[in-house]
Amino acid sequence: MTNETVLSTIEYTGKDAQKADFWKDCYHEDEVTPEMRTTGKQWFRYQVKFDGTKPIQITKSERI
Repeated sequence: MTNETVLSTIEYTGKDAQKADFWKDCYHEDEVTPEMRTTGKQWFRYQVKFDGTKPIQITKSERI
C-alpha cells in the first residue's frame, strides 16, 4: 500500500475513494503551477491510500 497526495479544485466530503468526485480534476502536487493556484478557485489536498492503482481510503482532506 502506498500513500499519495493529490490536489483538486473539487471538494469531496464522502468516504468512498473510488467514486470520489475530485478524480475528475485532480493533480499531483508537483503538477500544480503558481498560475493554476491563482485562478480564484478553492483548492483541496487529499491524502489517499492506494493498493497498486486502486484507491482504497481517503486518509486526510483539507482546504489549502
